[in-house]
Amino acid sequence: MELSQAEAEYRATEQLVPQLELAVRRQEHGLTLLLGVSPGPVPRGAALAEMRLPALSAGLPADLLRRRPDIAQAEQSLAATDHALQAARAAFMPSVQLNAATGYVGSSLLDDPVSVFSIGASILAPLFDSGRLDAQARGAAARRDQAAFAYRKAVLTAFREVEDGLAAVAWTTRQEAALDAQHDALQRVFDQAARRHAEGYSPYLEQLDAQRTLLQADLALIQIRNDRLLAVVALYQALGGGWSLSEKGG
Repeated sequence: MELSQAEAEYRATEQLVPQLELAVRRQEHGLTLLLGVSPGPVPRGAALAEMRLPALSAGLPADLLRRRPDIAQAEQSLAATDHALQAARAAFMPSVQLNAATGYVGSSLLDDPVSVFSIGASILAPLFDSGRLDAQARGAAARRDQAAFAYRKAVLTAFREVEDGLAAVAWTTRQEAALDAQHDALQRVFDQAARRHAEGYSPYLEQLDAQRTLLQADLALIQIRNDRLLAVVALYQALGGGWSLSEKGG
């Protein structure tokens, strides 16, 4: 009876191995595609439990966010529309130069200087041409406002993603610590069950149950470590990435 139960537990665990190997192979193929090489095995580095990532120092400057592609694009769009607004304003409010000695006026709206005496009161007409120039100014201002709102949205989205990333890193770090403590406790339970079985005080099924529970804790700990590393990577992406920190941490 106990032997059959032990074999059933073994077979249940064994059937997970091909699924995990297939998942690993697909990840390797994805990595080789990013590297631009033929699909194949990827050299292994440190074990998952030994991997360390740069620790984020307190008080990161907000300028890091300016390296995000979405914010950089929004900044460039805003700068372009603001320049268009200034150009429209310059056209709407032309420079008028008076020469008292000669009685001539030079305006950016007039092809050639004309005599003040010849146009009389109509000299102010270009300044109040409320047709094309006024429409251009209003259109430029509207595009500027639209770009400003888009920039504000991009910045708020970036800050939200950074806050989400910080929360995810903090949460997964705490959960990993809790699962690590649980794993240590379950390891002691398994050791005690193995000793009791070896000394004839308990059936093998008790040891098998303790081993199965310990295996589940192993899998949960591996998963949360993976989640924490992914959360750190996502946070780096939200911050724009690409900087180096001298202090190393987990």
